[in-house]
Amino acid sequence: MSASKNSVVEAGAGAAGALVALLVTYPLITLNTRQHVTRRDARAEGDDDERPSSVKPSSLAALYDGIEPAVVGTVASQAVYNYWYARVNGTYARRRGREPTGAASLAIASFAGCVNVLMTLPIWTIVTRMQANVKKREGANEESESESEEDVRREVEKKRRDKSKRRGKPSFFDVAAEIARDGGITGFWQGLTPSLVMVSNPALQYAFYETAARRRLKSQAKSNLSALEVFCLGAYAKFGATVLTYPLQVIKSRLQVVSKDMADERMRYRGAAHAFRVMARDEGLPAFFRGIETKLAQTILAAALMFTVKEKLAEAAYRRAGA
Repeated sequence: MSASKNSVVEAGAGAAGALVALLVTYPLITLNTRQHVTRRDARAEGDDDERPSSVKPSSLAALYDGIEPAVVGTVASQAVYNYWYARVNGTYARRRGREPTGAASLAIASFAGCVNVLMTLPIWTIVTRMQANVKKREGANEESESESEEDVRREVEKKRRDKSKRRGKPSFFDVAAEIARDGGITGFWQGLTPSLVMVSNPALQYAFYETAARRRLKSQAKSNLSALEVFCLGAYAKFGATVLTYPLQVIKSRLQVVSKDMADERMRYRGAAHAFRVMARDEGLPAFFRGIETKLAQTILAAALMFTVKEKLAEAAYRRAGA
C-alpha cells in the first residue's frame, strides 16, 4: 500500500492473479454469457416463451469454449490495467505527497480502464462470440411449428452437430473472420460504448478495495493484510461494483454477438441505445439482470482470488527486492 509501488511488479502480479481467477471460474463466465443472450418476451407467459439464442453446452468442455483467447485477453487486460493504475497512482502520490483519496482512486482507475478497453476489446469481442455460440440461420427462415418441420429442424441440427464434431468448433481466426465480414474493422469494437461506461466497474472495485484496505491497515496498525482479509475485502469490493454495472454488461454481450447470420433477427441491434429500447420494450426490466446470481458467484470468487494472488505475489516481489 505504499506510495513506492512498482508499476511492472503490479502489472505482473495483477495478470497472474487474474489468470488464476479466470481458469477457476471460466465455466461460470461462459454460462453467464449465454444467459445474457437468452431472450424472454415480457408479454408472454410460461417457460415455452423463453427462446435461448445460443446452443446449449453439451459437456463441461463446452463451458471452456474460447478459453485460449480469454487467457490472452485476461493477461493483456490486467497487465495494461495494473500498469497504468500503478504508474498514475505513483505519479499522484509523488506530486501530492500522499496516497490518493477515494475520488482520486476512482479517476485513476477510470483512466486505466479506458486505456484497457480501447486496447483489448477486440479480443473480448471474439471471446464473447465463442462463449455464446449463438444459433445461426439454417436454410429458409420459416416460423411454422408443425411436427414435420420440427423433424426437419432436428435433422438439420443433428447434421450441423455432426459436422461440427468432424471439423471442430470455430477457431479464434474463424470467429475473427466472421466479425470482419459482418462489420469490418470496427466490428471488433462492438459494444464499445457500454464497455467504456463499464470502466466504472473496476474503477469502483479498486476504489472500494483500496479505501477499505487502507482503513483496515490504519485501524490495525500494520503494514500488510492477511490472505483472509484480502479475500474478504476483494469480495466486498466486487459485489458492490457488479450490482451497479450489471445491466451494461448484458447490453455489451448482446451487441458483441450481433451477426448477419444469427437466427433471432430481433437481436440484431444497431447500437447500445437501440438494444436498450428493444430490451426494455420486449423483455422488461428483468432482462437487464438475467443471470446476475451466476455473475455474482463468479465475480466475487474471481475478484477475491485475483486480489489474494496479486497482493501476495507483489509482497513477495517487494521483499525479494528489499523494498
